Amino acid sequence: MSLQDEMLRIARDAGGALRTREHRERVVKEFCRCLRERNIQTRHVGDIKVRLIKTYIDHLRERGLGQRTLQNTMAALRTVLTAAGRGPFAEHRELSNAALGLSGASRDGTHEAIDDAHYQEAWAQVLQLDPTGGVAAVMALQRKLGLRALEALRPRADTLTRWEQEALKDGAIHVIEGTKGGRPRKQSVIDQEGALESIRHAQQVLTQNNTTYLINGKSGTLKSAYDRYHRILRKAGLRGARASHGLRYAWADQAMAFYRARGYRLRETLALVAQDLGHGDGRGRYVAQVYYGRRREGA
Repeated sequence: MSLQDEMLRIARDAGGALRTREHRERVVKEFCRCLRERNIQTRHVGDIKVRLIKTYIDHLRERGLGQRTLQNTMAALRTVLTAAGRGPFAEHRELSNAALGLSGASRDGTHEAIDDAHYQEAWAQVLQLDPTGGVAAVMALQRKLGLRALEALRPRADTLTRWEQEALKDGAIHVIEGTKGGRPRKQSVIDQEGALESIRHAQQVLTQNNTTYLINGKSGTLKSAYDRYHRILRKAGLRGARASHGLRYAWADQAMAFYRARGYRLRETLALVAQDLGHGDGRGRYVAQVYYGRRREGA
C-alpha cells in the first residue's frame, strides 16, 4: 500500500461532513504529490517527519495560497495524523501554526451577500442554462430559507411537503438531511411568502421532471449533483465572493434585520442567527465575524 492509499483510507475513516472529507482527501493527494515531485519516497504515515510537512507548507506558500487556506490545510493534515495514531506528532511544537508562520489570519467572511438585483439576474441566466428548473429551485431554497447547498439539494417530495406545512403552521422548518456533521436543526422562516414560494416551486420541478431529487448529476451521485449545481451557478456569474454561499449571507442579513425589528438585542440576534445557520447559539461571535465581518462594527 502506498503512502497516498494509506492516508486516503485514514482520511475517509476520520469521518466528518461530506465537504470536510473531500477537503481532507484533496489535501492528502496534494501532500503526496508534493513529496513525489521531490522524489521523497516516504512509504508510511508513521515515517512522516516534521521537515516533510514544512516542505509541503512552503510549497503551498510559494503558490500564493492565503493564511486561512494554509491553516485549514494544516488542520486537515493534523486530523489524518491523529486518526493514524500520531496525535503527539500532529501537535509537535514545530508544527504549530505559530511555528509555521500561519498565525494571524482574519476569520472575516470571504463571501458577499447577493442582493436582490444580482439574484434575479442570476436566476434568469440559470433558467436558460438549466431548462429543467432544478438548479434554479435549489438556488431559491438557499436564498429564501438560508440553507447550505447540500441541504437545498437533498429534499425529496415528502420533505418539501413537510417543510410547506411547517412554514405555514410553525414559522420554522426542520432541516435533517445534508446538514453539517449530520446535526438536524430548526430553521426559522423569516419571510413566509418567499419561503413558501421557493418550496412550492421545488415541488413543481420534482413533479414536472418526475425525479427524486431537484438536480441529477452525470453519475447520479450527490457529489455530481453538487458539482453540476456550482458549475451552472459559476456560468451565471455567481463565483468568487458572490459564490452560492453568498445566497446564505443574504439570508443572514435579512434574518439580522428580522430579529432586530422585533426588539432583540444585538447579542441575542447573533445567537438566534447562529442557531438558524446551524452553528449553535454559542457561536454568535463567530457568525458576527464570518457573516458580517466589519460591516456590523458598532451596531
